[in-house]
Amino acid sequence: MEIEKSKEKECLVCRKTSNGMHFGAISCRACAAFFRRATVLNIQYECKKGDMDCNIEGRGRFVCRYCRFLKCQQIGMKPDKVQLDYDPTYSIKGLLNDDSGSEGSRTNSPSCSKSEEESEDSEDQKYKTKINPDFLFNFSPKPSNKPMAKIDFSDLSQKIEYLFDCKTEETEKDDLEILTNSISDIPKNPQIQEIHQMEIFDIIHLLKNETIWKWAKWMNSSQLLKTIEKQQKMQLFRNSWNILHIFERLYMTSKNSSELLTSNGILISDELLWICGKSYYNISSISEITNQYFSTLFNPYLQRFIDLIGKQLYKMQLTNHELTFCLIQLLGYDTTDLTQNTIEIIENLKHQIADQMHNYYSNYSDLTNYSYRLIKLINIVKSMKKISIEKNKVKELFYIFDIFHADISDPYFFDIF
Repeated sequence: MEIEKSKEKECLVCRKTSNGMHFGAISCRACAAFFRRATVLNIQYECKKGDMDCNIEGRGRFVCRYCRFLKCQQIGMKPDKVQLDYDPTYSIKGLLNDDSGSEGSRTNSPSCSKSEEESEDSEDQKYKTKINPDFLFNFSPKPSNKPMAKIDFSDLSQKIEYLFDCKTEETEKDDLEILTNSISDIPKNPQIQEIHQMEIFDIIHLLKNETIWKWAKWMNSSQLLKTIEKQQKMQLFRNSWNILHIFERLYMTSKNSSELLTSNGILISDELLWICGKSYYNISSISEITNQYFSTLFNPYLQRFIDLIGKQLYKMQLTNHELTFCLIQLLGYDTTDLTQNTIEIIENLKHQIADQMHNYYSNYSDLTNYSYRLIKLINIVKSMKKISIEKNKVKELFYIFDIFHADISDPYFFDIF
């Protein structure tokens, strides 16, 4: 019983779910791995703000490593309890295989038959990403004298906050129609260019000036989401924009042609085609890991997105209204730092959109039995969430082990994979 109670407690560092005692204090595996690494390597961090009082709960633990390490010490973690010959891959394996943290991030969806669920799981199992922790962190440490790159999203954050503050006129249109009209359609005769290599700061420029801002405007067009308090709305946006973007890109690729998908391609913009296994980011300016190494980690997830999501979208040939329905189901899939009130508003929006979809099918489509189609859409959404949750565990390790040699103002916006 005592063991079960300890597992239910929060990590005293970041407030996420703990899995027991580490180095003398109750914490999650991620914070334990962070403390061990800082202790063994004797890393000397500096406080981001300089006042040694940064918020390190939830997302904040990526912001200031000094204050995170200080909190580890304050709750009772002892350096002398860290075994210098301890195999760090144990905690890595646990973090990669532990699904407890992802369960709370999943939203309820209409039920489907047991055979459909088994078929879905069987199909996904073929693409199950196997990660060898020994390979994952088998790289040379970055040199201490290498200057830190600056990746600053603060101007974009301020612009989005200003957008979320602005009051817009009420409209009689329902959210399904408003949000659908806010999604760009396929451009006519796009000149598609296949990418071989893309510099990391080119993709950051694309994110800052096109991608992230586009999704901020889309989310802000919802009448119901406007009722969310600004900081909560900002957190909801940080948690959701990337999965929305990837799903929409898969949709746009499926609407363009099947040849793009069969070539393992995805349109990362209306004119730029990324080929899984061939295209890659050049991250040499911000990390000591090789471009091939980086691609090896994340290409399996991209391949699953293409095979399990993109190709299904091509078979179903979604309308823009159906795309909007799926995007709303993905909204808030990660509930990190969201209040119960915010979560309830999101759920209310999902119910409203579902009701409006019934009206859409009844009045604007030829389908007589559309329930089965809705269930298939929900199953695609479930697969999208599942792959994203697994991918995010690897992304989290990048911050735990300080892979990027860069000062990133908002890690949520630095979502390049």
